Amino acid sequence: MTKKNQVANTNYLLYWRHLRNLSLEQLSGQLAATGIGYASTNTLNRWEKGETTIKPWAVPALAKILKITPEELLNGPNDLNPALPVQASAAYTGLDLEIAEQVINMGYTSWIASRPQEARQAVERVLPWLETMERRAPLSSFAKQGKHLIARGHELLGVLALDSLENDTAISQFRQALSISEEIGDQNLIAAHITELGDAYRRKGDKMTAISLMETALEKSPHIQRATQGYVLEMLAYTHADVGHENEFTRYIETAIDLLGHSGEGEGAGKRDFIPFEVLEIYGKVMRDFGHPTEALTYLDRAEEALRTRPNVPRWQAVLTISRAQALCDAGDLEAGVTTAINGLTLAHSCQSPRQMNRVRKLMVKLDGTAYRDAPALVPLRETVRDIYAGNRSPLEWHPKHGM
Repeated sequence: MTKKNQVANTNYLLYWRHLRNLSLEQLSGQLAATGIGYASTNTLNRWEKGETTIKPWAVPALAKILKITPEELLNGPNDLNPALPVQASAAYTGLDLEIAEQVINMGYTSWIASRPQEARQAVERVLPWLETMERRAPLSSFAKQGKHLIARGHELLGVLALDSLENDTAISQFRQALSISEEIGDQNLIAAHITELGDAYRRKGDKMTAISLMETALEKSPHIQRATQGYVLEMLAYTHADVGHENEFTRYIETAIDLLGHSGEGEGAGKRDFIPFEVLEIYGKVMRDFGHPTEALTYLDRAEEALRTRPNVPRWQAVLTISRAQALCDAGDLEAGVTTAINGLTLAHSCQSPRQMNRVRKLMVKLDGTAYRDAPALVPLRETVRDIYAGNRSPLEWHPKHGM
């Protein structure tokens, strides 16, 4: 059977049968009782799966049994969630999609502005409607635009899951985003979503899978924008650094800087900004990991300079502040490092970012295993970590779900 025929035979018989709590046997019996015609359970099952088309005589009969209209049997329910921002119609419209795009853009803006709950609510509000429209009108002239928005919605949910330390959820969301971006053939989306999927595996600890995915994304370089290519190289370099491949890291990160650090701001595949700050901050962070804290501080200074064009992004300020704290401590400036770490932890806490908060907690554990463990400078850091994670101090009345 061809894909075209599968689309042509799509209907909502299974949906309505389950909604009415009817078995195939019950539906077959009720259909026979009408005296109009007979369909076996096997025939009904094939109609539900779209393997064969519902016979014309059966459409009004089934609709009457299920207490719906024939149109609802073939196209789905007329009434959707009233909380959605647009009135569902029988197909996409340009105005509907414009509103949906604004909602998703608002979600990305809320995430960047450190309001993750608002970001999640925005995308979860519009995504069900978009997915319903995709099922109802797969051949609409607006279908590709709708799928593009669905892919971006799942991408944002993946990003939010990563920041909340929910790696498996992030992998699932990025896989859905990638599947849709492959359907519509958007090479920038495909490369970005493969890379984000790889980053989720990296954070889960599966570095080899991460590298393999990102190398696959890199193969699309001739067909993607410079900003997206730079993002792929940036994350591939970061993953190589995680497994100690310093030469590979240097090679990829230098190219990423050429694409991102000297080209100003680029719009990413998911309306996320790939900016010089990000690649320079990663360079500094990795230099510290490779045992070069003084050189790390140089790159972090450059990252801070790049961030001055975006001064009102506390999430990125938290990332940079924590990286600087780590480098200062490794460079032997414990007091400055601890003070900076406390500032970074407070920023991350106000941004509701468990992942960034966890970096400070790991720094404290690391310092407790060194000669600095009895230093007076560590006392305020321990107290701050304890207060925040115990819930005794909560600037936004938000408490991390993970314990010490």
